[in-house]
Amino acid sequence: MNISVELTPELLEYIERKVKSDKYKSRSEVVREAIRMMMKADLEKLLEEKGIDLKKFEEERGKISGELIEKKYGKL
Repeated sequence: MNISVELTPELLEYIERKVKSDKYKSRSEVVREAIRMMMKADLEKLLEEKGIDLKKFEEERGKISGELIEKKYGKL
């Protein structure tokens, strides 16, 4: 899906530097990574408000995901 956004010259310059650093292949990749980071920060804040440790949450989520995969496909 394509979207269009207006950026300040400073933001565009920042994105361009990220692409030129070879860490990212495109502007879109930079923007997607930024959104992922925002989502993670929001999740961390929500978990913190509920008194849940992010590391423990991720460990439990991994265990549950593994159990669901094994249930569906058997032991891999």
